[in-house]
Amino acid sequence: MTLNEIVHMVIESVRENLIVDDERIDSRLVQDWINMKRAQFIKNSRTTNPNGRINLNLYQLQALAVEIADVTDAGDYPFSTSSVQDYQIVQSTTTIPTIIEDKGGPIIYSIESQDLVKLPFSVVDYDHLRVSGNGKFNSGFIFTAIRDNYVYFKYNEFFENYSNVNIRAIFEDPRKITGYNIETSRYPADLGLIEYVKNAIFDKDIAMIFRSESDDINDAEGEVQQTV
Repeated sequence: MTLNEIVHMVIESVRENLIVDDERIDSRLVQDWINMKRAQFIKNSRTTNPNGRINLNLYQLQALAVEIADVTDAGDYPFSTSSVQDYQIVQSTTTIPTIIEDKGGPIIYSIESQDLVKLPFSVVDYDHLRVSGNGKFNSGFIFTAIRDNYVYFKYNEFFENYSNVNIRAIFEDPRKITGYNIETSRYPADLGLIEYVKNAIFDKDIAMIFRSESDDINDAEGEVQQTV
């Protein structure tokens, strides 16, 4: 089901049930409601069941271009014995859309090469990135971390031949994924979540508009009576 279809479902239900004047509800506002309710549902479910399996329907794929980051000469510190930096960092050339977080951090399924035969990268906290991969058995792994919506990697010879990677994660606003189309792209949710989102919108957001509209009518009636 697409985002546009979910929006029409909500507005059509408003129109059929004569809850409020549907002309007062902008489709862009409904899109924002849907995204916020989806994010709220995911965060709540991860709080109540942090070790539960995450539905694969929630993930989206974002392609990223990467490049070796420019570094400032740090002298003899850290881990350097000359004016040449011993370690290099690779980073995405652009920021990524905000990822929903749970207690364990950003909800990421994988960060990996676009060559599906290769192993996915090891995701760590940014503070651990620079000291990761120094062991006997993990020196060949590629370590990656996220900070300020950029994706960083500890340099590996892999990046001499590959300048693009994929990140599969649960993003806060699905519309911000490159190439996402509200009319044709699948909305990242299953039918159960869509039903929850629809009901949550009616229980809170539509109800608030209804109360506001009722207050406007009551105020108007009071003014007429006072005038008479």
